[in-house]
Amino acid sequence: MKTMPVKCKDINAVGTFCDCIADAESVDVAARAFCRRASTGSDTNVTGDELTELKKALIDLESD
Repeated sequence: MKTMPVKCKDINAVGTFCDCIADAESVDVAARAFCRRASTGSDTNVTGDELTELKKALIDLESD
């Protein structure tokens, strides 16, 4: 199961990552939710560390 595009795996900036997955068809709902939370501005505590953890989880899902 693909959870994010391969080209997005090495991106470590939240905004750039979210832009990368925006048009992709096969993206896990957790990644889309993360980007919605980051883009609303209501939660200014979205960090690169959270993105790193999200990507690790998505990669683990792909390997299952």
